[in-house]
Amino acid sequence: MEAVWVVLGVTAAGLLLLMVAAAFVFWKIQSSGEKKLGQRIARLAFVDKLALAWSLFRDPRISIGLRLIAVGLVLYVAMPLDLIPDFIPVIGYLDDLLIVLIGAGLLLRSIPRYIIEEHVGRYEKARAKVGGRK
Repeated sequence: MEAVWVVLGVTAAGLLLLMVAAAFVFWKIQSSGEKKLGQRIARLAFVDKLALAWSLFRDPRISIGLRLIAVGLVLYVAMPLDLIPDFIPVIGYLDDLLIVLIGAGLLLRSIPRYIIEEHVGRYEKARAKVGGRK
C-alpha cells in the first residue's frame, strides 16, 4: 500500500512542477510582445495553423534544435505512454496539455519573431484574399 502512495506522491509532484512551468511560460508570454503574435496565430483557421507549423519546420533559418523540439512535442502527444497515464480522469490529459503549452511557449519565444511574423502574415494575407472573393 505504501508503494501506491509513493507513486501518487511522485505523480502529484511531477504534475505540480509541470503546472508551475506552464504558468511561468504563460506569464512570460502574457507579459511580452508575443501575446499579440499568439493572438494572430489563434485567429488562423486550423488548416492554416497546420500549414504554418509545416512551413516554419521547413524554414532553413530555424535551427535543428528547435525543429527537434517540435518533433518531440508531436511524438509525445502521439505516443501512448505518458508521464501520467490518460486513463486517470482529468490529470491524465492535463499533463499532455501542459507539455504542449510549455513546448509551444518555448518555440514561440525561441524562433526569431520576424520569421514567425513573416509566415503568419503570409497566411493572413492568403485568408484575406479568399475571404474577399466570397
